[in-house]
Amino acid sequence: MEKKVSFIVSSAFIFLWTQTIFQQLSAQELIAGDLRVMSFNIRNSHARDEDQNKWPNRKELVYEVIRKYAPDILGLQEVNRFQLDEIKQVFPEYETVGMGSKGDSNGQFSSIHYSKKRFTKKESGDFWLSETPSKVSKDWGSAHHRICTWVALFDKENQKIIYSYNTHLDDGSRKARENSAQLIMKHIHKNARTNPFIVMGDFNAPEDSTVLNYISGGSKLPSLPHLHAVDSYRILHPKTKDVGTYNGFTGKSNGPKIDYIMVKSDIEVIEASILKSNRKGRHPSDHFPVTAQLRIKK
Repeated sequence: MEKKVSFIVSSAFIFLWTQTIFQQLSAQELIAGDLRVMSFNIRNSHARDEDQNKWPNRKELVYEVIRKYAPDILGLQEVNRFQLDEIKQVFPEYETVGMGSKGDSNGQFSSIHYSKKRFTKKESGDFWLSETPSKVSKDWGSAHHRICTWVALFDKENQKIIYSYNTHLDDGSRKARENSAQLIMKHIHKNARTNPFIVMGDFNAPEDSTVLNYISGGSKLPSLPHLHAVDSYRILHPKTKDVGTYNGFTGKSNGPKIDYIMVKSDIEVIEASILKSNRKGRHPSDHFPVTAQLRIKK
């Protein structure tokens, strides 16, 4: 009997704890036109992880996080094809764009998923983070093929076209990360500079890096357009410490922040979070997802 009572109490505690986390996420009133965005490195299914951290044993945790936050725009990284197929089946309310980093369905996706109900796609595309971005390639000492997926969405609520970019920068080469950041910002300048835009993903770069300097418009390189993007999280939490977003399935957050939702500087940030939810110490991924509630100015 004591064991049964203990189990019931523990289960109730876990339920209430989980509910509290997501009540905090909803503390800010979501008014008509506000946009909820999530960036989430879900850890590729081919990784050699312990049994409990293999994709089949944690995918429901990933789905739970996405389902409870319910983003209007979702950027995922490290997605293998069969993971993508499963996610599309679980979330039919989203339309998906993106190509594998090795072309077509091969390699990892940095896919973008957007609400079918809210948005109409105007155009989309992918480009490789290399000297030859229009074809499958890698450069600058990159350890892997890297791709950036983008989409221009007509927002039926705001009556505006919003550009979203999603990427996973290389973990092995600083030069590759920096050149990739330049390439992305040049693409935005050419295609989206007059529109609201979002740049999200796993940048594999800390907040004081040259990569963030390039994306935020702080660089003085003559070849780089000076578009101003800001880290949505730091707009609301400028002094918060313990913001590491890579947790290695341990839940620790004492490392650098490497996952971002960067937004054009004239977009108002209403709420921003690093989601650290877990189930009995089990984490959905080796990265914490990051979220932002945005308000596009009229």
